[in-house]
Amino acid sequence: MRFGVQTELRANAVGGGIVLRHPRWADYDSWAELRSQNADYLMPWEPEWGPEHLTRSMYKSRLSRLKKWVTQDKAYPFHIFRQNSDVLIGSCNITHIERGAAQSAKLGYWIGERFARNGFARAAVSVTSQFCFEKLGLHRVEAAVQPDNMASIKVLEAVGFTYEGEARGLLKINGQWRDHKIYAKLSGD
Repeated sequence: MRFGVQTELRANAVGGGIVLRHPRWADYDSWAELRSQNADYLMPWEPEWGPEHLTRSMYKSRLSRLKKWVTQDKAYPFHIFRQNSDVLIGSCNITHIERGAAQSAKLGYWIGERFARNGFARAAVSVTSQFCFEKLGLHRVEAAVQPDNMASIKVLEAVGFTYEGEARGLLKINGQWRDHKIYAKLSGD
């Protein structure tokens, strides 16, 4: 399934190059396996999800929704793959795109535990931000991170995101409303 605009981005990382591309039906098995293997690892940082989250029907529904959002210029989802092995290692998504006076979007990402600390998240966030500014013409990209997620904070700071403050009770994560630090990068940064 091809969503249009730009379907593949590439970047170098400490652990090797990465390729970001829109999710496809052919990615289902790899995606479901990676999400399942990392459920406990991701639980402190993500909204709750149950076993139905990993079903084929939910993935198909998700692909349909994502395709619609890309067509409407509302979101651009990317799966992250290792460049040389084509192994799925995570996701980096641009969501909540606002046009008009705002020209902004939100960015979220995750990497499987066994791929963490290899520069993959940093590379994905960097190239995705560049895509936002250069291809989508956005002015601002914002990311929210829990105050105790030091690995994610380091990723954002390493690629030029600036801390702007805290949002109280911003997202319901793992069943509880959690405060988040807000980081942003502007096209001129």
